[in-house]
Amino acid sequence: MSKYLMNKFIHQVNMNEAAEKEYKNDPRAYVEKWEKGEKLKLAPEEREALAARDYVKLYALGAHPFTLWSFTEAVWVHEKPREELVKDYKEKTAKIGYPNFKT
Repeated sequence: MSKYLMNKFIHQVNMNEAAEKEYKNDPRAYVEKWEKGEKLKLAPEEREALAARDYVKLYALGAHPFTLWSFTEAVWVHEKPREELVKDYKEKTAKIGYPNFKT
């Protein structure tokens, strides 16, 4: 598992408005394009979690919690009210506990 690449992806989407828009438009295609550009491979479960926009799975895989929350908020906040997103995020990640965030 390459937590570094997963976190790099999250950071780059989070910091680039065009990348965020492209990712939100077609997450799976954007993940594939990004991976080709990096010439490195995400672990299959990381790739699938990013393509499926599964913030709970990303958390469980060890995505950095601060970066992941910013990413989650940027990518999902317009699809559901922020209060609902915060509640869902907290409830679901709390069940996981504290994953190993070391890269």
